Amino acid sequence: MKISLDGKWKFREVGSLEYLDGTVPGCVQLDLINLGKLPDPFYGVNEVLFYSLEEKDFEYVKEFYIENLDWQVKKLVFEGIDTVADVYLNHFYLGRTDNMFLKYEFDVSTVLKEGKNVLKVILYSPIKEAERLKKIYQSKYEYPYRSWIRKAQYSYGWDWGPRILQIGIFRSVYLELNNGLEITDEFVKTEHLSEDLAVVKVFAKINSFEKPSSVEIEISDREYVKKVIPDVYKSKEGYFIEERIEIENPKLWFPNGYGEPHLYTFKIVVKTSNEEATKMVTTGLRTVRIIKEKDEYGESFIFEINGQKIFAKGANWIPADSILPRLKEKDYKELIEMAKDANMNMLRVWGGGIYEYDWFYNECDKNGIMVWQDFMFACAIYPDEFDFFVENFKKEAEYQIKRLRNHPCIVLWCGNNENNWGFRDWWHIGDPEFLGNRIYKKVLPQILSELDPTRPYHISSPYGGEHPNSSTAGDKHTWDIWAGWKDYIYYKHDNARFVSEFGFQAAAHLDTMKKYIPLKDQTIFSKTLRMHEKQEEGLERLIRYMAGSIGLPKDFDSFVYLSQFVQKEAIKTAVEHYRKNKFRTAGALYWQLNDCWPVISWSSIDYLKRRKALYYESKRLFAKFLPVVEYGDEKLKVYVVSDDLKTKQGKLSITIWNFDGQKLYEKDLAVEIPKNSVIEVFSEKVENLNILKGEWLYIPKHIETAVIGDKIDRGLLESIVFVSLFVDKEEYENYFVFEKPINLELKPCQFEYEIKDDHIIIKPKTPAICLIIEADGDLEDNFIFARPGKEYKIRLNGAQVSRVCDLVEMLIR
Repeated sequence: MKISLDGKWKFREVGSLEYLDGTVPGCVQLDLINLGKLPDPFYGVNEVLFYSLEEKDFEYVKEFYIENLDWQVKKLVFEGIDTVADVYLNHFYLGRTDNMFLKYEFDVSTVLKEGKNVLKVILYSPIKEAERLKKIYQSKYEYPYRSWIRKAQYSYGWDWGPRILQIGIFRSVYLELNNGLEITDEFVKTEHLSEDLAVVKVFAKINSFEKPSSVEIEISDREYVKKVIPDVYKSKEGYFIEERIEIENPKLWFPNGYGEPHLYTFKIVVKTSNEEATKMVTTGLRTVRIIKEKDEYGESFIFEINGQKIFAKGANWIPADSILPRLKEKDYKELIEMAKDANMNMLRVWGGGIYEYDWFYNECDKNGIMVWQDFMFACAIYPDEFDFFVENFKKEAEYQIKRLRNHPCIVLWCGNNENNWGFRDWWHIGDPEFLGNRIYKKVLPQILSELDPTRPYHISSPYGGEHPNSSTAGDKHTWDIWAGWKDYIYYKHDNARFVSEFGFQAAAHLDTMKKYIPLKDQTIFSKTLRMHEKQEEGLERLIRYMAGSIGLPKDFDSFVYLSQFVQKEAIKTAVEHYRKNKFRTAGALYWQLNDCWPVISWSSIDYLKRRKALYYESKRLFAKFLPVVEYGDEKLKVYVVSDDLKTKQGKLSITIWNFDGQKLYEKDLAVEIPKNSVIEVFSEKVENLNILKGEWLYIPKHIETAVIGDKIDRGLLESIVFVSLFVDKEEYENYFVFEKPINLELKPCQFEYEIKDDHIIIKPKTPAICLIIEADGDLEDNFIFARPGKEYKIRLNGAQVSRVCDLVEMLIR
């Protein structure tokens, strides 16, 4: 029996005489916002008003009544406290919490009473607590405050997030009452898998005062049911089941795009003389390994699911709010569905956030989204030279591994984000024994070998080769582009084995920007806008890349749209190269899918779940088939990338137009596309394409050694290439221009459009590199490249269209 203690509580700052109304799950920040004591921290520069809470202590109190205490076991359970707190029930001290990533259980058998009970939680400042630990544990190393406490690291501020040090009881609280019977540590482990047979081992611990009178395991899906009576054995730690079960002709769990993510439910029912307990485990049958084989390029890093090589397509995931209790199951359903709809098959849960809510993993299971799961360490040194820190983390690791190991979506455990890279290049300390390495290289491998040997473990991200951020082995974070100011054309020189981070910034959706930035501050370098751009010199980078790619914006609205166009073009350049490099490169996870507040960032979906241009582009880039156009050595080439597991027949159409709407070249050809590979399907000298004019221009070239620019035929600057690939009645499109848009002879697109039956139908007469549909909601598609003669029919999803415009019209030219 569970008795929820969620809902209304009272809280106050320690030392204050006045109690205020609070809510659990919740936090101080959210309660103060709801009471009108503090404004929305995301509007304007209100974030700074929340800094003063960091060094304060708070007290939460709950009065509740119990009518029946006729239970043998009485536990008080906190699913999550953020972070350091003392817990009291009826004035009895129960204990301390000091890890946001742990569930805490307190035995209250002798403290809980019939009638009125008073529960009190005193939450301490994470800043003062860090200072206290720093004084106690003297070290020669200067650890940052956030390293001392097992708390979400991003809450201290990041280069895409505000500094909001959440303090509170952010997950559910309840009483758990039973008569000694409980099922724990359940684990459904796949031991053998083939098309004909799956062998799984079902393990569980049974806490009971007596030997169970019966235990039953029922395995089911929508069509299949099997019941098994397992043996129960006893050890000094209690009763256990460990039953091997055969499932004939199993249905397997596959990533999105490679098959169905089939799930089975394992229902464990235990009975004693006076009680019954049930535990449900929903999981998928699949195998996972990383293929690491020496080859001519170094060592591969390829995910293999059920014996099938998978190219990982997706993004990095950060917490979806800086105030976590605001998140609901609906938020996760929407975001994961959006990832699936963008043809993603992997998300990386980044190590500076949280081990996500169950909702996240459940939705990834259902939608076939593989999860690369970091442990929660990021961009810092950590005090694992001290046993107290290591022991605290061991509890965290054991709890989280047991909590998450039944999710088929998780395909990799990873020790941390960028810390081993940092040892080498940022802090210049080589490969230390401590500072985190004790955990990453000793503690975690040992715990995982005991609790979950079914998945690979990766020490860090990035990690591999002679250098932690190597291009020849392991995974790589490619940040010389954007962060290092390099032009995005250099993505084409990145031949990393697996790119787990790369990214490019853009403003949030225009409506989101205008909702959170006051009208008077809607200028490019206002102080308020700079508060919503957390990267150092972030706005300067945006302007640099706009100027180098397409030009400067006319106004604030144009700035938002141009930033999104350049972001999607940069990531387009990268993903096309990485996918064409398959399986030399075996994964492309851009930074980042989502946001935790309204901000100029690397995301493709903003805080309000509004789609940026990159989101729409991701659907094309991550589709099962991707036609890629390249120009080099005076030849135009077309490649087709296939993630299909069968050889396919297709039809390719190539057309070349000038910006006046004149068709210069057309060719249709039948293509055979080998399974799960890349093929060149077209190659022709540019002199045979009716493009060249014989008139020469010099254009500025963005390469360090160039001083006078490149000589180029004017015809190339006036032309645009469109490709359409038809496979199984589906069309896969792409476009290509011979130079950056700023060097092209662009002209505003001539087009017509009409609204009909919740669709907009756009009919271009001349080409466009980007048409933008302004509407009060998200559409089926937007930021489209437009080919003359084709009708673009786009579902409006109930949105009202205000205008359609060509990006070119937003430029200062």
